[in-house]
Amino acid sequence: MTSLGKISKIILLLASSLTVMSVSAISPALPKIAEAFAYLPNAVFLVKLMLTIPSLIIACSAPFAGIIIDKGKRKTLLVTSLILYAITGTTGLYLESIEGFLIARAFLGISVAGIMTSAQTLIADYYYGEERTKALGLQGTFISFGGVLFVAIAGLLATISWRYPFSLYGLALLLAYPAFLYIHEPKQKHKEEIIDNLEHSTYTIHTISIIGICCIVFSGMVIFYCIPTQLPFLLQSYGIDSPAKAGAIVSLATLCGGITSFLMPKLKKIISFARLGSLSFGLLAIGFFGIQITPSYPIILFCALFAGAGIGLLMPSMRLWVITLANPKIRGRSVGVLTSSLYLGQFLSPIIAQPIVSLQSIQSLYSIIALIAGTLSIILFLTSKKDI
Repeated sequence: MTSLGKISKIILLLASSLTVMSVSAISPALPKIAEAFAYLPNAVFLVKLMLTIPSLIIACSAPFAGIIIDKGKRKTLLVTSLILYAITGTTGLYLESIEGFLIARAFLGISVAGIMTSAQTLIADYYYGEERTKALGLQGTFISFGGVLFVAIAGLLATISWRYPFSLYGLALLLAYPAFLYIHEPKQKHKEEIIDNLEHSTYTIHTISIIGICCIVFSGMVIFYCIPTQLPFLLQSYGIDSPAKAGAIVSLATLCGGITSFLMPKLKKIISFARLGSLSFGLLAIGFFGIQITPSYPIILFCALFAGAGIGLLMPSMRLWVITLANPKIRGRSVGVLTSSLYLGQFLSPIIAQPIVSLQSIQSLYSIIALIAGTLSIILFLTSKKDI
C-alpha cells in the first residue's frame, strides 16, 4: 500500500470512530444538562430526546446518503458531512434553548449518516478481498475503541462544565481538510465489479439476501443495546446502585467488541458469513443468559464481555457481507440501508424492551433476549453454507 493509500485509510477509520460520538459524547453530561433546563415542564424527557434523536435521524437519512454516493459524490458527501458534524455538534457550547439543541442534534444525525455511509462505501471501493476484510475489521475496532475513549474524555470534561463535552465534535474539522486533500473518487472498476456483471436475476437474489442481513443487524442492535439502556436498572434491582459500575460494564463490553472486530478477518478465513452471524448471536445469548441468573457483579461483568464480543463480531462481518453481495452500481444505497438498520435498532431497543419490563421484570427481559439470540444463532447455523 502506498503512503497516500495509508493516509486515506487512516482518515476513513478516524472518521468512522467519530460516528459513535453522536450519542456517547454527551451521555455523561445528561444530568447536568437536565439541571440547566430544570425550569421546563418536561426537562428530563427533552434532554433524553437530545441523546436519542440523532439515531432516529440517521436511520431515516442514511438511505438518502446512499443515493448521493451512488451518483459518484462519495468524497463530497464525506467532506461536507464532516464539516456539518463539527458545526452542529459544537452548538452545545453556546445554544440556550432546548429547541435549538434538538434541531442541532437532528442535523448532527444527518451528518453522521453521511460520514458512516460514505466511509464504508469508500473502504469497499478502495480495497478488495482480504484487504477489504481487514479494513472493515479495523473500522469496527476504531468505532468500539473510539466509543470508550470519547465517553471517558466527555466524562472528565463534564466535571468542569456540561457544555465542554460538546467541544469534542470539533475534532471533525481536523479531518475535513485532510479528507479533501487525500480522499479521491474511485476512477475505475475493481476486479469484483467486472466479475459481478451478472444477470439481473442474480442481483434480485442478492437484494433479498441484503434485506435479510439488515434484519440481522437490526436484531443484533436491539439486543445489545439492552445493556447500556437496561443494565443500570438491572444492577439497581440487585442492590448495586452505582453508575460507575454500570459504566465499567458497558465500557469493557465495548472494548471486548473492538477486539473481536479486529479478529473478524482471521475468523472469516475459516467460516462463512452466516456462521459468523451464528457465532455472534451465540455469544450474545451466553452473555444475556449469564447476566440474569445471578446478582454477582463480577459474574455480570464477565458475562457482559460475551455480549460485547458478539456484537463486535457481528457488525463488521455483516457490513462485509452486504458489500460483497451488493451491486456496485447501488453499493451506496445498500450500505445506507444497512446503516439505517443499525441505528434504527439502537433507537427502538428501549421502546421494544419497555413493555416486557413493565409487564414482567427486567430479569425476564434478559431471559427472553437470551432465548431470542440463541434461536437466531441456531437458525443462522442451520441455514449457512460453507462456501459463502
